[in-house]
Amino acid sequence: MTKMSVALMLAFATSSVYASQNNAYHHEAEIGFLDSSGEADGLFNANYHYYFKAVEQAEKPYELAAFFNQGSTISARYATTDIEDLYNISGEYVFDSKWFLGAGVTQLSTDNAVSDTTTYEIIAGYFFSEHSKLSLNYATNSESKSNNGAYLEYEFESYFSQDIDAITLTYEHFIPLQSTAGVFITGVVGYQNPQYTNNEILTQVDGPTPTIVEDSKLNFENDIYTVAVFADWYINNAWSVGATYYRADVNTDFSSSNIDDSNQSSHSNNITETGLNTRYFWHFSDVFSAKFSLEHYFENSEYNSDSETNFGVAINARF
Repeated sequence: MTKMSVALMLAFATSSVYASQNNAYHHEAEIGFLDSSGEADGLFNANYHYYFKAVEQAEKPYELAAFFNQGSTISARYATTDIEDLYNISGEYVFDSKWFLGAGVTQLSTDNAVSDTTTYEIIAGYFFSEHSKLSLNYATNSESKSNNGAYLEYEFESYFSQDIDAITLTYEHFIPLQSTAGVFITGVVGYQNPQYTNNEILTQVDGPTPTIVEDSKLNFENDIYTVAVFADWYINNAWSVGATYYRADVNTDFSSSNIDDSNQSSHSNNITETGLNTRYFWHFSDVFSAKFSLEHYFENSEYNSDSETNFGVAINARF
């Protein structure tokens, strides 16, 4: 038997008898990667949370430890794909009465986008019990950009704006079970109102009076109503299997115009998505854990039916 074989045997023997401690923690940091069978090349994610009240993680699902804590927290996140970068900072304060208030800001940078998108959000809610939480979230962003210049005998002006308001009501509830850890259910209803405007004017200025040769306007306005249900059965404190359902009803108003004509139209569409998933939280040391997830989604809409499989892995530190 080689020295390497002996070392490996000792390592496995040590890991098999060592029991990690479920210590309370104030800090939580995590880095992970999500790979998808879809068009994206994958998502890298890093986040950090500081909990003002120590989080107890013994005798409960590891993934839900922060949910049961019901304490104030501050968080930061960075995520990136091959075309996008996301930055987020947020915080939440919990009063002694179990009401809570929170706020956050997110910046999304996308390749070839007109401008970065900055979203501001506020959240308010109430903890009904150790196992239930209701929250109301409002998010908004407003971006605009104008441009003008000249080329030969022409002057041009352009204007782009994007305004989005969204409101979401979320209820979360954990149901303990005797034979297994329990079931965690989340219900979400929401409304969004995205609006997009793009105007362009081209003026010929070499004549006796300026002449507008192109004046185009394009407007989109959407009313989007969403409902979602997520159910995760925790077989034990580390392993869960779950199912998801999501539906969006989209009503779109479109208008366009130029010098010669104009056009208006309306359209309605709905999108449904169902999914299955399983997750495992391997708490292999006092501080560090490994997280694994496998998800499969089915999407159906008026224009497309597709499926996608995602696999995620992450290293989590709690101390």
